[in-house]
Amino acid sequence: MHRRITNCHIHTFTLAHVPARFIPAPLGLLLRTPYLWRPLRWALTYLNPFDDRDKYQRYTNFVRVASKRTQREIFEAILPRYPHGTRFVVLPMDMDYMGAGAPTERLDAQHDELARLRDAFPDVLIPFAAVDPRRPGLLPMLRTLVQERGFRGLKVYPSLGYAPDHPDLMNVWAFAAAQGLPVMAHCSRGGVRARGLPPAAVEQFTAPHRWRPVLDAFPTLRICLAHMGGNLEWDRYFAEGRRDGVPLERQSWLGQILELLRSERHPGLYTDISYTLFAFERYAAPLAVFLTDPRVSGRVLFGSDYYMAERERADERELSMRLRSALGEASWWRIAEENPARYLGEAK
Repeated sequence: MHRRITNCHIHTFTLAHVPARFIPAPLGLLLRTPYLWRPLRWALTYLNPFDDRDKYQRYTNFVRVASKRTQREIFEAILPRYPHGTRFVVLPMDMDYMGAGAPTERLDAQHDELARLRDAFPDVLIPFAAVDPRRPGLLPMLRTLVQERGFRGLKVYPSLGYAPDHPDLMNVWAFAAAQGLPVMAHCSRGGVRARGLPPAAVEQFTAPHRWRPVLDAFPTLRICLAHMGGNLEWDRYFAEGRRDGVPLERQSWLGQILELLRSERHPGLYTDISYTLFAFERYAAPLAVFLTDPRVSGRVLFGSDYYMAERERADERELSMRLRSALGEASWWRIAEENPARYLGEAK
């Protein structure tokens, strides 16, 4: 039987969709100059040769990919890294309200280009729509994208400055539940955040426990808390040990996600391993252990976070093959094929 991978978490937005001050000046101006990328990467490595995760090197790799002229160029770069027929959930970003200026191209143009890209690759590209509760006319925009243009899900990024139970989002969740739409939510301390947003606010907006009101109000809504909490929270989980009786909000974000999954009170809750599992040597074995629990294994999705993960020293093709080997065939196909089909509403 032919089997099909679904990568549930990738991006194709370009620098035209990123606010002007997304990368702080003057570095942002330098990184937007292509002939400076190589000397900048060399200089930053020389200044900090022992840190593979140095943020300035990640900025240069991010700009190298995002500076491609079209979403199609970015999407076509990932296709050869996976077997024929692999599908990709593409997640746009609405960064208009993060306090870093306006993108060159607005969200409508980003969605329009993504729709054309889906039409060019109808069997392998699954488009989601970007959501920010501060956007005027949000629900009419989503109705058009979903009901007329075939978008298959919603993408939210709370660390851009809003809570999951924002009143305008509760209306969106009602729409998503009625339409059977899956939701992808950023859920790690890393990534993009609104300008000036302190760490405590990121916690209040983005932590897994903040989704409980939504999960309780819409028990059938399929929600994926992306990145499984993120690398920092995996390390915190290892360090804190057992937390019997500790309130959910005081546990690591990984611990919170695992507890929510194991409670079996939220049948629509999922998580994905995007970006986090690029730290393969540290996290692949623990993931294999988590997947031995049937309450968890049926709710974990494969995703890579391309091209955000281009900031790490690993290749998509290598990572997916090593992960398949480490997890074994049964667990690999569960997270890469069976669970994505249920998350997308294609299977029970």
